[in-house]
Amino acid sequence: MSQNSPAAETNFLDQSDTTALTGPARLGDAGASVGFFDQLESPAQLLSLLNNLPATYFFSKDLAGRFVHVNPALAEVLGFADPAEVIGRTDYDLFPPEIASQYREQDQVVIDSGHAQNNHVCAVPNAAGVLRWYVETKIPLVDSSGKTIGIAGVMYDLEKAGAMLEPYERLNAAITHITNHFADKITLEVLAELSHLSVSQFKRVFKQHFRVTPSQYLFRVRINASCLLLRESSASVESIADQTGFYDASHFVKQFRTAMGKTPREFREQSRQAIAESGVNP
Repeated sequence: MSQNSPAAETNFLDQSDTTALTGPARLGDAGASVGFFDQLESPAQLLSLLNNLPATYFFSKDLAGRFVHVNPALAEVLGFADPAEVIGRTDYDLFPPEIASQYREQDQVVIDSGHAQNNHVCAVPNAAGVLRWYVETKIPLVDSSGKTIGIAGVMYDLEKAGAMLEPYERLNAAITHITNHFADKITLEVLAELSHLSVSQFKRVFKQHFRVTPSQYLFRVRINASCLLLRESSASVESIADQTGFYDASHFVKQFRTAMGKTPREFREQSRQAIAESGVNP
């Protein structure tokens, strides 16, 4: 990304004769691109394209971290039938606090630096509470005066990322095993064997690529799954603890409070209250 903001380019063009930009674009003329887009009646025309790109997830947020746009594909990943249901929410409304904080910190880097963050690998819980890995690019959004007013981002599934997937392929069997068996007892030995690595190698490689330890990843998967069950079922805390791989209800409540800052019962009550107030069917 150029260090000059789009706004700075636009201001420069405003000081010169831009009439030529209304004609056919000349090869290598970056100004012609700016002038062409200046003629658009509304950026919504481009949003229509982003809304319909296959297997591509687009979003934009304001400086407070509130979503101001998501495309239908991302809304579906987040468990919403209508993208409008996401608008006004923040990451803290959608994800466990430790994950939401990571997203917010990454957003703030883009906002503070004014530069794009390209091809960053990140984990996003899907509607089933399972973490999926994506390649993400974020850019700052600036107004006509050059002031940053938010960010926009595009994500695509790591499995569709071609060559970028290669370093992760040897861990795929372990990730799949965690996804399919998070409710069961899972040992590092089993995961390392599935990856054809020693336990020490597996722990090092996993942390290197996913930036969390295998235990932290498994913990996130279990917490995300329990959040989904608390929101969308009437199952008891004991049953949810059993379904998501915790030792017992007491252990589950303690771990959930550590991750979410509230008890499972408080989370369920607040989630139901939020759903009732929004009029959204769970």
